[in-house]
Amino acid sequence: MEVILHIGMGKTGTSSIQAALTQSAPALREQGVEYLGMWFDMIDPAFRGLAGQPNFFRSGPEEMQAHARRFAAFLAERRRTGGCTRFILSNEGIYGQVRTVLPFLEELRRHVPLRLVAYVRDPRDWLPSAYSQWSIFHKNYEGPVRPFAEMARQQVKVYSGFQLWGEAARDILTVRPFLKQKNVVEDFAEVLGISLTPPTNRRQARVEADQAALRIFYNTRLPGNTLPWVFDGAFKGLDLSATPVLEDVVDRMLDYRETDRIVSEARPLFDYLRTRFGIDFPPSETEIEPPPDAEALRRRLTEHLLQIVMNQADRIRALEEAVAALQAPTGKS
Repeated sequence: MEVILHIGMGKTGTSSIQAALTQSAPALREQGVEYLGMWFDMIDPAFRGLAGQPNFFRSGPEEMQAHARRFAAFLAERRRTGGCTRFILSNEGIYGQVRTVLPFLEELRRHVPLRLVAYVRDPRDWLPSAYSQWSIFHKNYEGPVRPFAEMARQQVKVYSGFQLWGEAARDILTVRPFLKQKNVVEDFAEVLGISLTPPTNRRQARVEADQAALRIFYNTRLPGNTLPWVFDGAFKGLDLSATPVLEDVVDRMLDYRETDRIVSEARPLFDYLRTRFGIDFPPSETEIEPPPDAEALRRRLTEHLLQIVMNQADRIRALEEAVAALQAPTGKS
């Protein structure tokens, strides 16, 4: 029997690996492999999910050792009833808890062969992604959204975890590079010698700069930890990816320079006007309007938006006053 713990680090394709493991569960069982999911709820239901995971990590050393024994007993029973001899659990939260989980791992190794797998990403690529995820998309601290340079200097310290893991679990730890040119699911499958089907959709892709800016503006207004669905709920039904691009609008809708060609293609219609009614429209007498400058148009639209916002503010204030008047006590007993 073998237990594989995929421990992260975060933003190295963990969600894609987990999706592939979930989708490939039947095929994995045929290979004698069972994917246990993300949580240690087989030890205690209180450890399930994001809400329960802190309960597991708050366990003291002796509790962790007891957890490991229960986990080993669970695996032995699963092997007896299901026939699988290899078990995978994937949770990136483990990476940042090396000192906490070390008693668990040391005890678990006494009962089952154990292997740890982690991925590491180029910091020049990881830091912008981590900042986007944990400072903008999910603001996980108090106060306004902080500058990249400030947060990145804190987040880069995450790499120190590999020093801790390297010393604590050198003989059972496999560290792989997360590379853009190679699918991480395929690499994970190769490392473990299993067959996995990568998910069709990319998981947790970084939001585009325009959406990131909107989240910064919105999340900065909120005092505390701001989960992604707070923003999503505030703008429910608004598909930002469908927002028209002004340059595209200008190019496709406000550029009339094809007019001469279109008229030429319909020349018989105008020949009839000329020969039957003596009406002609020489091209030289009509100047085609050039397309508007996109930047000038953007500035004018911004001015319109300001005017609209002021008007809406007046209307909202009037509505608030009307509602307040309706809610005010009438003075009758």
